[in-house]
Amino acid sequence: MLSGMKITVIAMEIPYPPIHGGRVDIWRRIVALSKLGVELQLVCWNYAPPTSEEITEIGKYAKQFYPITYRKNVASYLQRGFDFLKYPLQVTSRIPHGSDWQELLQSIQAFNPDVIMADHVHCGLTAQQLRNHLNCPFVVRSHDIEHLHYGYWMQSAQGLGKLKLMLTLWHLKSYEFSIFKACNAFFDISVDDLKFWQDQGFTNGKFLAPLTDLASLENPQADGHSKKISDVETVFDVVFLGNLRTENNVAGVIWFLQEVLPFLQAQLPTIQVLIAGSNPETSVIEICDKLANVTLIPNPVSARDTYQSGKVLINPVATGSGTSIKSVDMLTLNRPIVTLKKGLFGLPSAACKYFKVASDAETFGQLIIDSLEDKNDNLPSQIEIQSLFGYPVIERFLTDLQAVIDEHSS
Repeated sequence: MLSGMKITVIAMEIPYPPIHGGRVDIWRRIVALSKLGVELQLVCWNYAPPTSEEITEIGKYAKQFYPITYRKNVASYLQRGFDFLKYPLQVTSRIPHGSDWQELLQSIQAFNPDVIMADHVHCGLTAQQLRNHLNCPFVVRSHDIEHLHYGYWMQSAQGLGKLKLMLTLWHLKSYEFSIFKACNAFFDISVDDLKFWQDQGFTNGKFLAPLTDLASLENPQADGHSKKISDVETVFDVVFLGNLRTENNVAGVIWFLQEVLPFLQAQLPTIQVLIAGSNPETSVIEICDKLANVTLIPNPVSARDTYQSGKVLINPVATGSGTSIKSVDMLTLNRPIVTLKKGLFGLPSAACKYFKVASDAETFGQLIIDSLEDKNDNLPSQIEIQSLFGYPVIERFLTDLQAVIDEHSS
């Protein structure tokens, strides 16, 4: 096990509390790296100064924490407009200038990292500029094929949301290609996305699987499984958990409630469904309110408790790229999982065999019914999940990082 390495992590937003998939991926990796002896500096952007609770929790794992609060004044908006002539919208808010840049540079120079990690391509430009000044390697965590990902969102968006996504896509493809060419290595969340980049001629990419809930892997049951359905109170027959504001998730939930649920009710009139997630859109709230057998829980406190309250877990999201963190987390719950094909996207093949995959509404509903009746589902052991999405993933990542550092130094 490698330890003693110093990494500056530059995240596009504060990763704690980990309230959605992007934050979850970053936060779990920070925790795991710290527990494996890595010295971390965390740089991130946020809309308001972090709370004392956030500072305390982050301080448990990052030796240095450098939060940047977005400036909201005329000068900053003018600067961002100027940067937009060259860079994507999401990048322009994460380019420090003037004294902000000098203070950031001095802080990272004092920390003296072995490597800088842009934990999203949107942070790649800042990481590249730091590399040029500090002469240390920089790597990128790729969460999605961003120019395709935002394109998928735009297909589902309407009104001002569609306009904002159109602006977000401006320069994005060329920027994304340029960052992957400039970095010493990039680490993709998805085996499928990695293949896309390899097909484009990139040879500096590696697969870095997202981590599952490490606490559940540190305390497995004697049989290597999470709690069985019979061991906990199950209030719901079907559970969906995911953010309820992004266009693709909202479209997936509405599709399930409008197309799949009527099929289920025709055969199981008393079926109970839970839809849970952060910041639900009005359209989700309205449709859930109209359905007597559907419960909506906004911003649930515990993802694990939410999942464990159901007998069958579902992922009805049909579009997007990257890898679904909820698909990884559902594997640890000892529950049958029904998903559309998108739910498997990016996962290693060894994990895909544990999902029941539907191609249309009727098949999706029938797989749920079969799962409710089947007591002998094919479920993974926690030992297998550990090898695919646990500490061994981070140990391999550290080995890869050391190779990048060594090559840069030679």
